[in-house]
Amino acid sequence: MARSLRPLLTLLAAATLPLHAVARAQDLVGCQLVDGTLQCVPGVTESPQQQIQQLQQQISSDIQLEGAVQQRIDGLQKLVVSGNAAVGQLLTAAAQINAQAALPQANYHWYRLKPGTRNWVLIEGANGTTYVPGSLDVGNNLMVVVVVNQNGQVKKVASTPVGPVQPQ
Repeated sequence: MARSLRPLLTLLAAATLPLHAVARAQDLVGCQLVDGTLQCVPGVTESPQQQIQQLQQQISSDIQLEGAVQQRIDGLQKLVVSGNAAVGQLLTAAAQINAQAALPQANYHWYRLKPGTRNWVLIEGANGTTYVPGSLDVGNNLMVVVVVNQNGQVKKVASTPVGPVQPQ
């Protein structure tokens, strides 16, 4: 008899909940209501405010990482990488500059980013306007950073990443 009462008790309990409480439970991404308790995927909290705060912190740290590389170089519109991101294929970095601008002596440095990581790693010996990806680059994204000394300040601008690098 206790088994037959359970659906009825569940229905009665749900009917006594305010409608706004039910709506909130379904709005929690990564959480679900199981047997009257809220269960969340690991890393997701029951509090929407905590979820928002965690996302804001992650976005803030991502912006800081980008800001560490992205600066403005007078006269440089953007740095573009052309070519096929595959082992043995030539990648070329080109600085698109304003018509009247003259960039000072520039140094180019190539970086790789492994999947699932957040830190770009300098590729030793890859320091010109061209780079040919090797077997160590397979599956990684690549970017080039141009560095100039402009008006006594060292300034850096990164290209948009290319990749992931494909095998031959």
